[in-house]
Amino acid sequence: MLRAVLPDTMIIAALDIIDREGVMKYKTPWGRHHYEVVGTTSTYTVFPHLGAASTAVSSYCTCPSFAYAVLISENHLMCKHVLAVYLADRWSRCVVRPIEDDDLLLKFAGYVSP
Repeated sequence: MLRAVLPDTMIIAALDIIDREGVMKYKTPWGRHHYEVVGTTSTYTVFPHLGAASTAVSSYCTCPSFAYAVLISENHLMCKHVLAVYLADRWSRCVVRPIEDDDLLLKFAGYVSP
């Protein structure tokens, strides 16, 4: 089913990320989730559910591939990091890490490394 809408290389790359336990799911005590994916060259923040019904993009990743292939050229629906989050979350394969409210705020601000 995925092969009908996504390139095989992207599916394989996302599965590889999951196999390497590269999908981090940070959970706050009040139920907020924050996802990070360890990519080939860096760690990227992924927002899998933006909830913006008025736009064509329902997710977001901070990787350069998402910016180019999804937002600029509109060649893909998502990047491998977003796909990895969707699949890992669905299959309960995320590495779950608890995080305190203040630490999550600092992470969003870019002050705490993964």
